[in-house]
Amino acid sequence: MARPRNKGNKDIPTNLYRGDGNAWRYRHPVTGKFHSMGTDKNKAFQAARKLNEILIFEVDLVSKVLGGGVLFGSFSDEYLMNKRRKDGRLLAENTLNTYKIHLNRIKTYWGDKPIDSITLLMVNQYLDSLPPSSSVNVRSLLCNIFDVAMSKGLCPDNPARITLKRSVTKQRKRHTVEGLKLIRQHAPVWLQNAIDLAMLTTQRRTDIVNMRWTDIRDGFLYVAQQKTTNDALDEFETLEGAGYIRIKIDDELQKVLDRCKADNVVSPFIIHQNPKRKSSNKKKEHWTQILPLYLSEEFIRIVYLSNAYPNLKGRQIPTFHEIRALAIFLHKKMGKSAQALAGHSTKNMTEHYESGHEIIWNDVDVGIKLPFTDVT
Repeated sequence: MARPRNKGNKDIPTNLYRGDGNAWRYRHPVTGKFHSMGTDKNKAFQAARKLNEILIFEVDLVSKVLGGGVLFGSFSDEYLMNKRRKDGRLLAENTLNTYKIHLNRIKTYWGDKPIDSITLLMVNQYLDSLPPSSSVNVRSLLCNIFDVAMSKGLCPDNPARITLKRSVTKQRKRHTVEGLKLIRQHAPVWLQNAIDLAMLTTQRRTDIVNMRWTDIRDGFLYVAQQKTTNDALDEFETLEGAGYIRIKIDDELQKVLDRCKADNVVSPFIIHQNPKRKSSNKKKEHWTQILPLYLSEEFIRIVYLSNAYPNLKGRQIPTFHEIRALAIFLHKKMGKSAQALAGHSTKNMTEHYESGHEIIWNDVDVGIKLPFTDVT
């Protein structure tokens, strides 16, 4: 609920509260978590206003004028339209589409109901109707939506946050060096290169296929990471925001980059292919481009072809994304810090926004050599 205004706090920005002594605290309007803002009043006020500009969107003006209850359907549409990542950037296309699918289903039940009329029982009944993994994801989305609604005074509590999160047994298994080596032996050259880049840099699928030759400058590979996740099952992800890193190109990484150029195909993308036929695809910037979905599908096809994991089936089979986990494990095994290379944030959200969104590139080094004996 919003804080009652009186003479003592009427000039305090929304979501900013006095802590112990002279300290100030900022309440995140979506997560409800408090973040320390220090003891300097002016700096705390300034930071809180910046945060509010980013994290809070305006309630539908029509609903304000009419004075009626805001419908869940219209509010969720507005929420999704204004939803941003924790660093203020637009959501990734796949993430946005996933949210749309979830919300379209939910709106068939609650779309025409005032958001403050949705009860704990209603939320529980809907979540219980879903498979465990979907239930966890939808619960997280609903928690965020109702948190925003609470911050605007549209509902008295958050019925989703009171529900119990269902436990999910992770089915997907991790890659092994031996398994990935076998996959690589059966893969086309462009996919071998993608695997090698993922192993050395620990980057995600989307970041791998988006790497361009123009991202290489002054002996560094610059990566502005495109993806963050709210997946609690992914132990290598954080919620603070995507990282901006520049990776020092050592001899091992240079060999991979040289192999990417060896096909003499002129492409703006480091990972690319010369397809058997050029086909028009609105999602492609260039005919040689590898799209993330195609990378995933081709990788799984090669996994089956190679019979790398004969004892695994279905959702147990590790995907291209799990290369990231193996790479991070190998970096740690070598005594290298994988946190900076993976782009994991070490500063809290408040400090990030106080920086005025200035991009600070973190210099990192590759910490391993490729564990594939046939690599030259």
